Amino acid sequence: MSRAPDYGAVKTSAELLSVARAMEERSAERYRELAEAFEASCNNPDTAEAFAELADIEERHAADFPASTGPRPETVPWGEDDPEIADPDAVHYLMYPWHAFDLALRHEQETLALFSALAEHSPHAEVRAEALRLVEREKGHIVTMQTRRDELPVPPDDWDDDDDDPNWEAGD
Repeated sequence: MSRAPDYGAVKTSAELLSVARAMEERSAERYRELAEAFEASCNNPDTAEAFAELADIEERHAADFPASTGPRPETVPWGEDDPEIADPDAVHYLMYPWHAFDLALRHEQETLALFSALAEHSPHAEVRAEALRLVEREKGHIVTMQTRRDELPVPPDDWDDDDDDPNWEAGD
């Protein structure tokens, strides 16, 4: 059971901006790792390219924040569940670029929900105001991801069927 969000954990707009920048940076790093994995290990260069593009987008998002936005709070309302980080269970080695952007879209939607909740529930007026600005920013990110995803071909229903399953057996 997860704990209830502590909306008072972020006390200043500088702290919130620091958290938001860190979220974007971690997201860029994770997408870059996925791009490398899809290129080197999955033999899926198209999806590797999509993840590399997502990493570039997230790096630009992070760069929108001043480098020294302020101290990071010790805790954040959402705990360790950073909505900008790709869920490993949502990644499949045969996924298409469309899936990569759909995954990113879902993360942006989760981040929007998080900032919306913070704007509504924070006991700190300064944080509520900054969270509202971040809500508008995330709405733009959602449009970007949705537009980019919708430009790509929708994968076939059997996209995850592998006719060339791994050739190994578990230990003797």
